[in-house]
Amino acid sequence: MTHPSATVGWTLTGTVASTGASTPAATLDLATPAAGLEPAGLGRGIRLLGVDLRGSCGPLERWIRGADLIAVYEPDDPRRLRATALWRPWTAPTGVAAWELLLSAQTALVSSDSALAVVSEAVATEAAWGEGTAAGWRWTRAEPGQPRPARATSVLVRSGDGADARPSLLVAVHPDDVRHIDIDRAGDLLRVRCWLFSTAIEKGQLFRSRVLAAVGPARDDEAWAGGLGSAFAAAPPPLTT
Repeated sequence: MTHPSATVGWTLTGTVASTGASTPAATLDLATPAAGLEPAGLGRGIRLLGVDLRGSCGPLERWIRGADLIAVYEPDDPRRLRATALWRPWTAPTGVAAWELLLSAQTALVSSDSALAVVSEAVATEAAWGEGTAAGWRWTRAEPGQPRPARATSVLVRSGDGADARPSLLVAVHPDDVRHIDIDRAGDLLRVRCWLFSTAIEKGQLFRSRVLAAVGPARDDEAWAGGLGSAFAAAPPPLTT
């Protein structure tokens, strides 16, 4: 079963975290969380699991715990929303690199807007909505600006499966957590935004959601993406951040 990796460690220099020579290798500047993870050696334009706080700020706290990279943010805006982001690598099939983001939110206000977006992007020509069914995964063409089909929890971003095809990108929200997913284009980039915590949050509440991003070969991408999507959907809920 695919599961969070316990063998890949982070190093932290200032606000820049890196997995160094580990596999999968990536860097992340915690001072700009919206930019997300930049994987090494997987092609131009790939950014994974960025956190759009709807306001700029550096991390209040940051630390490493085993294979987990954790940062706490609290933008100085009227929402007073405190967000804790935890990035960790996932074990994945050979040739596929995967990471999970656990994102939680709290507020010191009586009530506040809780919406946050997790952003991933890649150079690509097309995308497909993914829906897990009893018979396996169903993939249907997705267009930028198109509403998410009601049962879709994943997006597969790709550029075909020919010899010159770029790696495909899977973005999956855990089925228990999905609220809204949108796709847009910026030049040759396709960007996927997973909107979390769409309801108001009250003081004393803790909201938590999970998003998975994986990059793998264009050939047979629906097969490896479906396998990862099923394993992610079956993962037990996190007990701690």
